[in-house]
Amino acid sequence: MSLRIKKIAEIIEELAPKELALGWDNVGLMVGNEQGFAENVLFALDCNEEVIDEAVALRAELIVTHHPLIFKPVKNLNYESALSRKLVKAITYQVAVYSAHTNLDIAEGGTNTVLANLLGLEETEPLTFEEGKPMGKMGYIAKELFFDEFINEVKMKLGAEHLTVNGDAKRLIKKVGICTGSGSDFIKCAYDVRCDVYICGDVGYHSAQLAQELGLCIIDATHYLTEVIAIKALAEYVASKTDKINCYVSSVNGQTLHIV
Repeated sequence: MSLRIKKIAEIIEELAPKELALGWDNVGLMVGNEQGFAENVLFALDCNEEVIDEAVALRAELIVTHHPLIFKPVKNLNYESALSRKLVKAITYQVAVYSAHTNLDIAEGGTNTVLANLLGLEETEPLTFEEGKPMGKMGYIAKELFFDEFINEVKMKLGAEHLTVNGDAKRLIKKVGICTGSGSDFIKCAYDVRCDVYICGDVGYHSAQLAQELGLCIIDATHYLTEVIAIKALAEYVASKTDKINCYVSSVNGQTLHIV
């Protein structure tokens, strides 16, 4: 019971075609041989050393990630580099790595769709466009809520102990804009399309200032929490398309930011 890695990639690309990826991105097979076979596949947000160790323990021949293992050109394999150590470990244990990044963000059924569905957004459409491709989503919650009530809903649905927010706690929220991962560049877009609140990750000081000046409520739900929810969905999608492989979701907590 196994499939060629090329076939597994084709299943993923039925959902998230590589052509959807933005021009600056790097998607597809990062390490390995597409003609090789995989029986056990591990799905994770990132390919860190813990995830590779997890794959080895599971005897997984393939790791599928959202964030690319290789993003910028690799100039050397100096073992003092974290990337080099990961590449060498994957090659040593013959674990292939495949990544679906902005193509999964943009795809219908991808990261933004998963977040929109989790939040119960209705009448969704793209938040904006980049390189002619839809970015983020906007839609409406079924019942109007005060901002502080909506914050608690988001915390519960994402399993977040804390969220970083800005805005009037008693503002009524109906129209919601989202962009999974690092989406603070689209704050003005969310305002322009009259969202009451915008949810993304990686909001910086000046981006939060802009939101405040515009009167737009904002929730930084972290890069990690807005995207990790899509990993299980991707694994379930692949599993639904074939019974020839075992699909596992990584148990590694990749959140790197904590409030103490």
